[in-house]
Amino acid sequence: MAIHTLENGKLKVAINDMGGVVDTFTHGNEHSFDILRPRIHDGTNFAGNSSLFPMLPMVNRIRDNQFDWQGRRVVLPINESVDPNFFLHGDGWLTQWQVQASTECEHTALKLAMASDIKGVCHYEAEQTYKLEEDRLTIALCLTNVGDEIFPFGMGFHPFFHCFPNTLVQFSAQGMWFEDVHYLPTDFVEHIPEIFNFELGKVMPTTWINNGYYLAEDGVNITLKHPNRVAVVVTSPCRYLQVYKPSGHSDFLCLEPQNQSVNSHETLSEDCNNLTILAPQHSMRISMTIEIREL
Repeated sequence: MAIHTLENGKLKVAINDMGGVVDTFTHGNEHSFDILRPRIHDGTNFAGNSSLFPMLPMVNRIRDNQFDWQGRRVVLPINESVDPNFFLHGDGWLTQWQVQASTECEHTALKLAMASDIKGVCHYEAEQTYKLEEDRLTIALCLTNVGDEIFPFGMGFHPFFHCFPNTLVQFSAQGMWFEDVHYLPTDFVEHIPEIFNFELGKVMPTTWINNGYYLAEDGVNITLKHPNRVAVVVTSPCRYLQVYKPSGHSDFLCLEPQNQSVNSHETLSEDCNNLTILAPQHSMRISMTIEIREL
């Protein structure tokens, strides 16, 4: 495990190659501000305590932790220390990534790579690139199917955005999914209930939130306005967004751009499915930009 620091005088990000995660992302020098929740230090290096982690080769959960594909039943592995029932968020966030040293550029860019061969499921390789430019951090994720068969893949980013009680959150959506007791999506509604609707911008409610949103064609476009006159703008071409916060007052909000809706593997036979089916040696890419603006 190693920590790699990128900085450009305005922004500073610490990247942990165990899990390919971000440990801290701050703005400013003398009085730095946490853009993302800093890593929780509990004596472990668990990626779920980080500031941001990648989700691949699929996101979130799949009902019953299995699905049918190409005439066979694909049963996903379980890591008991992470979740006793699901292959939660895939395995990219639990894997050691390797630095591609030749890509470092004046301490403002870094590329990591990893490979995973999940027995009976899929075999893939991935690259993740971090780049600081002026007032923004851009993260790009590329996955290549190196298995012998076509396979349905999905990816996403899982950032924990630092929030104050009166931080204003704004984004528009075309609809959302409710969730069941297993945190899996149920009904999709175009009329978003007020408590889950952030179109006009509002402070976070104290209720539990763990819902998927379907966005317009231009994808993710979120603004967080903090009381210290710092605004954080999150953009991504992804049309799916998972939003999570625990019950009560929280100092973070997870806003997770994804290129698939949660549990898409259950509907692989339907025309409306949104997974990316890759032939051997074919690749897919997603990206996310976090821009900082001073109000």
